[in-house]
Amino acid sequence: MLTVLFRILRLPPGGRVEISAEGAASKQQIAPRKGGAARRISLVLLSAVVLFIALELALQVRSQLRFGQSVFNLAKGQTRYVQDPVTGLKLLRPASVLPGSEVEIRTNSLGLRSPEVTPARLPGSLRIAVVGASTVMGEMARSNEATFSALLRERLQKHYPDRKVEVINAGIAGYRLADQLGMLQRIVLPLKPDLVVVYPGFNDFADYCKAGRTPTASPREGLPLVSLPDWLLSVDAVRKKTVALRSAPPMPGKRLDPASIDLLPYRQRLEGLVTAARGAGVDLVLATNARAYRAEQPLEVQMRLSEQARYFNPCFDLPGLNTLYDRHNSEIVQTARRMDVPVLRLDQRIPGGQRYFVDASHFTLAGEELAADEIYGFLLDQHLAGS
Repeated sequence: MLTVLFRILRLPPGGRVEISAEGAASKQQIAPRKGGAARRISLVLLSAVVLFIALELALQVRSQLRFGQSVFNLAKGQTRYVQDPVTGLKLLRPASVLPGSEVEIRTNSLGLRSPEVTPARLPGSLRIAVVGASTVMGEMARSNEATFSALLRERLQKHYPDRKVEVINAGIAGYRLADQLGMLQRIVLPLKPDLVVVYPGFNDFADYCKAGRTPTASPREGLPLVSLPDWLLSVDAVRKKTVALRSAPPMPGKRLDPASIDLLPYRQRLEGLVTAARGAGVDLVLATNARAYRAEQPLEVQMRLSEQARYFNPCFDLPGLNTLYDRHNSEIVQTARRMDVPVLRLDQRIPGGQRYFVDASHFTLAGEELAADEIYGFLLDQHLAGS
């Protein structure tokens, strides 16, 4: 048996190995080759790291120039958002100018992208607040004056030249309905507005994806997973550029059925907003949400316009997102009718497409202006802006 094994290994039966001069020379040649391969691998890895750092630095500088936000703000403690110690809300950095070549944000002392506002009001003045998320804040609006809240104030001021008109932009990017309720109760209502307009947005979609994740059957063993910092723009850029590759075609079992989503919690949050305003004796308007992509558009147009929505909500395919958007808007309409509050169908009044939208949900300047026009006309038609 040992003889067979030695033959396989080409060893003599005694188990001794004799190395000839040629064999020794051959081994000496192999060693440098292995060392050269290791050096080449090290150079490749080092080059990849240098390239990654250069790309990340370029993206951070680009973000700083365009939007005034990057990892440099994080390092200096000058981030766009802060956690307010009094209200517990995420707000914009108060009394600041956040510069950028494409978007400049100026904030008041309350941490809102809005002119300064005080609890005391002039007699006969008109004060309206618009509550919502990034679309209300004007995520892509070049200046404060280009947001639909500011444009709405301009229109109302022209209509009421003898009254002081204030429109408070109470939108903060990333806000869900629960955050908007906190904004309404802790900041907006103490300012005693005559009217509150709520444009909820679609950030609640992300909760459905989190809730729909199937937990693993057993705890993970082995090396821990490496999580990358949120501020890495290069990783975020790769994810956004590969949305189409990761979302089409839909993978069986990887998508949630929008018809199976329980909207009761969403309905209860909407009701909470209405109840809070009524408790303070303030009128409230619910507005449905407009979006860039619609089911009636050609598929390739929908895919392009929905890229942002599919990036942030990967658990839904395109038809699923269309269905869920419509379900949410239907819930807004039904809640308004059930609780007898006015409802503004902005989803029907603002067409989809690139003329009015920068991405899936944020307005271009034309979109901001159209939103202001529609809200202005609705308030006057419904006699909600005072006499």
